[in-house]
Amino acid sequence: MKVAVVFDCSGTLVDVKRIVKEIESQKFLCNHQTVDIVDRERGRALVIIGEHIPLLNLDSNMPMQELLEKIKWKITYCHPPIFKGNILKDRETKLKELQDPAYILSRFNIETDPGYALICDTLEGKVEYTIATGGCLFEGVEETVEELKNMGVEIYIASGDSKYAIEKLSKLIGIDRDHILPEAHQHLKRDLVLKLKRRGYKVVMVGDGTNDIPAMLESDLSVINLQGGKVSKKALDTADIKIENIGEIVEVVKSLK
Repeated sequence: MKVAVVFDCSGTLVDVKRIVKEIESQKFLCNHQTVDIVDRERGRALVIIGEHIPLLNLDSNMPMQELLEKIKWKITYCHPPIFKGNILKDRETKLKELQDPAYILSRFNIETDPGYALICDTLEGKVEYTIATGGCLFEGVEETVEELKNMGVEIYIASGDSKYAIEKLSKLIGIDRDHILPEAHQHLKRDLVLKLKRRGYKVVMVGDGTNDIPAMLESDLSVINLQGGKVSKKALDTADIKIENIGEIVEVVKSLK
């Protein structure tokens, strides 16, 4: 029997430091999943900055609109209805709002490169939250990937994180480049699971967030990793199996064979 395991990245393979700043209150939020913040209000979109930029070296007074006009970005999660064009209408928010969480993140010793994102109100055309993320591999990730490979399991990563970040992670843990799906919104994750099932694979989806749920529902077996201690309640309720350590996925896969 052919088996494929599809991993989310942040919170599943990587212990994430996620610094979220609420612009209106100027407060930093702890232990918040970005997709959960998006879900609270209609019209919100999670905008991932899809390339490596020297953020802390840029002019803090640059309008966020100007930065977005110069770089690649992508919506990876949203609460419809949204109006994508309105993301570029915020002329008031300055780059400093994104640099602030980036400065805090820079104090941590992280293995992955920093990633940056925004949560935008696309109905009003304004940036509401800024996000900087980075992290370290959970203990056991590299050994788990190697053991799964030795078992003949096909391994994929499907994540909303940027292409730059996921390509670097795939090199770090030995995942083929054609087996990664970066900047993936929830429906792309689901579509990957369906594609693999059509190719005759038994598919295990391993995630931790609300944006993993459509893929979990279509998988043959859905797993949530509790290793980081910060998971979406919706994903927790959806998962067939709960694991405390990423290494446990090996026994989960063996149970399918």
